[in-house]
Amino acid sequence: MFQQRTKRIWGAVIAILALGVSIYLGVQYFGFGAASSGLIQDKVNNQHLTLSDLYFLVLYIHIAAGIIAISIGWIQFIDSIREKYRGLHRTLGIIYSGCVIFSGASGIFIAFKATGGWVSTAAFLLLSLSWLFTLTKGLRAIIVEQDPRKHKNWMLRNYALTLAAVTLRIYLPISMLLFGLEHFNVYYRVIAWICWIPNLIFAEWIIGRIPSRWSRSYSTVHK
Repeated sequence: MFQQRTKRIWGAVIAILALGVSIYLGVQYFGFGAASSGLIQDKVNNQHLTLSDLYFLVLYIHIAAGIIAISIGWIQFIDSIREKYRGLHRTLGIIYSGCVIFSGASGIFIAFKATGGWVSTAAFLLLSLSWLFTLTKGLRAIIVEQDPRKHKNWMLRNYALTLAAVTLRIYLPISMLLFGLEHFNVYYRVIAWICWIPNLIFAEWIIGRIPSRWSRSYSTVHK
């Protein structure tokens, strides 16, 4: 009972954060425009980077696909929906996977213009590659190996990486309040790494504690 209640609480928190950040990103980038973003302004005004039309096109693809992935990914881990609506689970899975591919691939491109220089670039490159890698492993587990439990574990890791967009936007305002804007590029380099590595570690911890009955209920979806 305690485990189920804890799972529901964590699920609700993740859903609220995911939807909240998705709305925020949608308003910021598609309402006010990418040029109004603080990160973009920092690149142009402080780092004196030249951002081409191609960069902005790829950025919009990255953000749009990322918003969809963030918004629907958490639904895939709700047992009742997964068990009762198998067709919906598969449809959302296809949409989610496509969005991760587009957002991950575009993330590799825009990483080379990351705020904070090569340290941030390395972090976001590795994040994008890990995002695509875990998706590939998750799809292979269910399509080729037909192993639902393995599929669930890899997709849990994948969504943990998807939520890097959420944790990054939690750490940013906290860091700005604590350290101000003077050292923004310094702590942004740290955030570029901690926005996703702890997420992945937490996912591994969850995988190690998943009761076998969760895996059994998940496997019925793919029979």
